[in-house]
Amino acid sequence: MKNILFLSSWYPSRVHTTLGNFVQYHAKAVAKNNNIHVLYITPDDNINGYEIVHNKMDELDTTIVYFKRGLLKYLNYWIAFKKGLRFVSKEFNYELVHMNIMHPGIWQALYLKWKYKKPYIVSENWHGFQNINEQKISFFQRHLIKLGFKHAFSICPVSNQLKEGMIKNDLKANFNIIPNVVNTDIFSHKKRTVKDCFKFLHVSTLDDDIKNITGIINAFSKLNNENTILKIIGEGDKTFIQDLIQKLNLNDRIIIEGEKRYEEIAEAMQDAHAFILFSNIENLPLVLVEAMATGIPFIATNVGGIPEIYKDYLGFMINPKDEDELSKMMDKIIIDYNQFDLKKISDYANNNFSYNKIGHSFDELYNKMINK
Repeated sequence: MKNILFLSSWYPSRVHTTLGNFVQYHAKAVAKNNNIHVLYITPDDNINGYEIVHNKMDELDTTIVYFKRGLLKYLNYWIAFKKGLRFVSKEFNYELVHMNIMHPGIWQALYLKWKYKKPYIVSENWHGFQNINEQKISFFQRHLIKLGFKHAFSICPVSNQLKEGMIKNDLKANFNIIPNVVNTDIFSHKKRTVKDCFKFLHVSTLDDDIKNITGIINAFSKLNNENTILKIIGEGDKTFIQDLIQKLNLNDRIIIEGEKRYEEIAEAMQDAHAFILFSNIENLPLVLVEAMATGIPFIATNVGGIPEIYKDYLGFMINPKDEDELSKMMDKIIIDYNQFDLKKISDYANNNFSYNKIGHSFDELYNKMINK
C-alpha cells in the first residue's frame, strides 16, 4: 500500500460542512487500496491563532488546520500549512502528493515538489477552467496555476469538456480524465412506483445564476399534470425561491428543504421519481451521478461534462435556459416513466463511478508515478 498525502483547496470542515465533499469521496475511494492522510488548511475567524483538529474515520486520516486570517492572512495561511505539515509528518511518511482543486492551494503541492522532491497529481473540478480569463484571480495566482500544470505528473479533470477548456486556455499537461465518485452503498437502487403523485427532485447549492432554480420553478408551473410535487433541497438563500413560489401560487406543490446530510439526500433521491438539473454551467455534477446510482431518471442540460455520460435510457437532455422544453420533458417523463429500467440506470452508475472503479483509476496513476 502506498502512502499518499491528500491536499485540497476545498474540503468539508466545521466552517463549511459540504464544501468539496467530492474531494472527500475521492479520498475514501483511494483509501480502499492505499494509506491516505488528508491535510486541509482553512480560515476560521472565530478563533485566535491556529487550531489543529485530527480525526480518523472510515480508514481515512484527516488533519484540518484552522487559522485566523487577520491583517497578514497570506502569512498566517503559510504558517498554518507548515504547522499542519509538521503534525502529519511526525507519523506519516508520504511518498506521493494528491492535490485537489488547483486554485488557490496549488502552492502547497509545488512547495513539497521543490523542497522534498515529492511528485504530485491534481484532481480538478473547478468550472473556472472553462474560461480562466473571466475569473477574478490575480496575476500571481495565474502564474502559480501555470506552474502547477507544468510540474504536475498528471492533471485529472473530471470531464473531457473541462480538459478541453484547459487546453483552450493554453494550460498544457499530461491529462488523465477521472470522473467524480459516488458511494454506491449509500446511494443505492431502490424500487419505486408512482402512487398518489409524481415527485420531482432538485438538489444543489441554490445559486440561481448557475443552477437556474427560477427556471425549474417556472417550468414546473406550466405542467399539464398538476398531480405532481417538486422538492428543492440545498443550502443558501431561499428568499427568491419562496417569493416565486408564492407569486405562482405553488405553495402546496413545492417543498423547500435546507442542507441535508449525505444519507438524507440519498433517501430523498430514493423517494423521488425524477431528478432535475437545469444548470447554465457545470463540469461533471456529482449530484447527477448520485441520483443515477439510486435508479432515478433525470432531465439535465447539455452543458459541461453531462453529454459525455448521457445515455438515452438515463433520461432526457435539453438545452439550458429553455423553460418550455424543460416543462415539455417533465410532462414526458411522467408519461414514459414505466418505460425506464431503474435498475439499468443504477447499474450504469455502479459500473462507471463507484469507489472501486475510481479508486482503481487513481491507483494505476500512482503506480506510474512511483515507477517513473
